[in-house]
Amino acid sequence: MCGREPRSPTATRAGARLEIDIDRVMRESRTSRSTAPARLPDVSMKPFEQIVTEHGSMVLRVCRAVVGEADAEDAWSETFLAALRAYPDLDRTANVQAWLVTIAHRKAIDITRTRARDPVTIAEEVPDRPATTGLPEAWDHDLWSALQALPPKQRQSVAYHYLGGLPHKDIAEITGGTAESARRAAADGIRTLRRTYAGRPGSRGETR
Repeated sequence: MCGREPRSPTATRAGARLEIDIDRVMRESRTSRSTAPARLPDVSMKPFEQIVTEHGSMVLRVCRAVVGEADAEDAWSETFLAALRAYPDLDRTANVQAWLVTIAHRKAIDITRTRARDPVTIAEEVPDRPATTGLPEAWDHDLWSALQALPPKQRQSVAYHYLGGLPHKDIAEITGGTAESARRAAADGIRTLRRTYAGRPGSRGETR
């Protein structure tokens, strides 16, 4: 009888940790709102909880693509905690999606630099099956392996354009360079992924 394959303990812990992070962001959002100085309500600003609900999955996809499964939950949590603190001062006409990706980009850089300074230790293996987290996003380790092999600029451009939904002009403002260079980096990255990503549709059974 075919049953559901059990999730690995690591996958379970990862999902539980992300759920805790979501609760933490939501709790701090409510606390921040209740302790903020009284002022006239701004009907143009959505409650921060709604921002998390609307954009949480997108930010998680971007974090996973840029820093990998092991650090994605930390990057996601740090992104929304930083966004929560900055949200009251956000320009009312700002592109919230691009704003969140910009914060995620900075947090990813911080995490990458921290990991580079840390001694290499093997605490536990990353689960070899997609983990079910607090957000409805499955993780594909073949895709991460292919993304990890890309140069950083290509990996970021692919993540921010195809997962974050940003135009190349906005990506250039985040990563540096021009819109054309961001477009070229994303195109080069996708071209490489089409050759190296084993899990893409049609890859099995292709002739060599």
